[in-house]
Amino acid sequence: MTRGTWVPLCVPKGGCFVVARKLSQKRKREAVAGYLFITPNLVGFLAFQLIPIAAAIGLGFTQWDLINDPIWVGLANYRNLLKEPVFQLAVRKTLYFVVVNVPIQSILALFIAILLNRSIRFQNLIRTLFIVPWVSMAVAVGLTWTWIFNSQFGLLNEILMKLGSDKIPWLAHPDWALNSVIIVNIWQFLGFHIIISLAGLQMIPREVEEAAIVDGAGSVTRFFRITLPLISPVLFYDLIVNIIGTFQAFDLPYAMTGGGPGNATRVYNLYLYQKGFQFLRMGEASAMAVMLFVLIGVTTAFFFRVVGRRVNYDLT
Repeated sequence: MTRGTWVPLCVPKGGCFVVARKLSQKRKREAVAGYLFITPNLVGFLAFQLIPIAAAIGLGFTQWDLINDPIWVGLANYRNLLKEPVFQLAVRKTLYFVVVNVPIQSILALFIAILLNRSIRFQNLIRTLFIVPWVSMAVAVGLTWTWIFNSQFGLLNEILMKLGSDKIPWLAHPDWALNSVIIVNIWQFLGFHIIISLAGLQMIPREVEEAAIVDGAGSVTRFFRITLPLISPVLFYDLIVNIIGTFQAFDLPYAMTGGGPGNATRVYNLYLYQKGFQFLRMGEASAMAVMLFVLIGVTTAFFFRVVGRRVNYDLT
């Protein structure tokens, strides 16, 4: 019998009852200790997530300017937003942002992760260089690239002029502005997705690769028949995280263009911020937050339904 182990005994005069009560008291102490450990997380969840979410849902049915008391308007905010041209434009800009950013970023990250998974010179230095933009402040990144993309004296246009090309209005023309922001977004968060893809690649057993090589499988065959199926859960996770994060894009458009020129880079979250804190229409901003939550939820559910069933979770 190991030390500290309780063994039920049945002896005269209530021996079984005494042992059971001791077991019960021990379990109660463990339960109390467990609840004490998770109490900070529960308090944080209630104070900073659940209560604000409930408040946003409630405020979505009101008209509130942050100064006067909220006025109940029902579904008027939702009806007005769906009819508003700027809101429709913000939705289209955000969808374009997602459709362009996600596949390019995910595919490029996987390609670079495959290269970094091999033994190359300065491997650790190269990995670090990809990580630095991701851990940098988005505002600092946005301001830096604003100077690089400057139409008059930006570094990129100076290089183009020396190569004999004309200057490009990267952030000054509606046709170029959003694509320029997407380029910076891909560059900044590429390192994060490289880490995820690289982690998946390093989980593949070496024996599987060696067996495929012995069987005569080429690099292309190994990639599509072995590598992709084995890392598909990791790639699927990366895809979902990328989609959700891109829908929530705010920092770079705000820092680089402020939504301009015109409404060229006014993505959803940026317009939500402007609605609430610049136009003081917090009721509509709250309704936009709820609609964004629903949009992300529906999109995520769609990908789980369509792409998730193709994911291979059997790694044996």
